[in-house]
Amino acid sequence: MQDVRAAANFSFIDQLADRQGAYLSATGSWRGGDLANKINTVKIVCIASERSCDLYQADVMSLGGSGPWLSSSSNSFRITALDAHTVVTEPSLPDLCIRQTLTFDRVAKAVTMVRTKINREDACSMVQDAPLTLYLGEPLR
Repeated sequence: MQDVRAAANFSFIDQLADRQGAYLSATGSWRGGDLANKINTVKIVCIASERSCDLYQADVMSLGGSGPWLSSSSNSFRITALDAHTVVTEPSLPDLCIRQTLTFDRVAKAVTMVRTKINREDACSMVQDAPLTLYLGEPLR
């Protein structure tokens, strides 16, 4: 059986200065020390006129001995800050347990996601207490 790998190479396209259709997009795989699914592909598209970003993600997961399976998800974010250097977003809908912030560094062409636990009630006990920081980059080979 051949290894399963993420296909998308990292890309960062900044067209926010385009008056006709200002957008920002990034594609790659999440990287970080505490990553639940190491095989993932992410595409983020931000539309300046709508002040929103959509994040699409596919993960290859392995549960027990059943072999790999594919999971996909999407999330909407609203742009809370936008300038010549940075775009900062937060989820359009609040979460009971966590706060996520997506930050686009337009100069370094980098994307960071920080997840912070905001609720310590029983419903959120499965979420780790320590903040989680992920970086969008090249997939693992």
